[in-house]
Amino acid sequence: MSVADLAYARFLDVSGALLLLVALAMLLERALAIIFEYHWFQILAQKIEGLKTPIALLVSWFTCQHVQFDVLSRLFPPANGVPEPTAIGIIITAAVVAGGSAAAITLFQGVLNVGRDARTGLIEANKAKSEADLAEEKSRKDKAEAEAAEAKAKKDKAEAEAEAAKAITKKKKADAGD
Repeated sequence: MSVADLAYARFLDVSGALLLLVALAMLLERALAIIFEYHWFQILAQKIEGLKTPIALLVSWFTCQHVQFDVLSRLFPPANGVPEPTAIGIIITAAVVAGGSAAAITLFQGVLNVGRDARTGLIEANKAKSEADLAEEKSRKDKAEAEAAEAKAKKDKAEAEAEAAKAITKKKKADAGD
């Protein structure tokens, strides 16, 4: 393999490791949300401050240990180039995953607009646009009805004037015939 091929392979390996790190952080955050958002846990967390962090770290460490995920060994491989997970690397990776879930969620929700707030904002914007379009259509309908009513009033007035003119003409003929 050429130096460029080795550098590219290394780049892909590091990029993949970092992508796995972000994905694991997001998965952990969503999985723990089931527990952390549950009403009994929220009551317990109010009584015991800082309860979420050790739980997140423990779950993260167990997950990283189980799959032998050590991002440090992927970022800084030994001289032979074969990354081997180490205990300290797994602990640091677990800490990054546990602490990085909020950052990963912020990245996806805030920067990339993928998340509940973004979806809610989009839904509200679409609803407001629909309501504005509906109000505009109602305004057009009301204007058309007003114009139709005005045209009918003009027609009725013209017909009344024509009837009055006929009546006057008839009366003049009747007066002239007397």
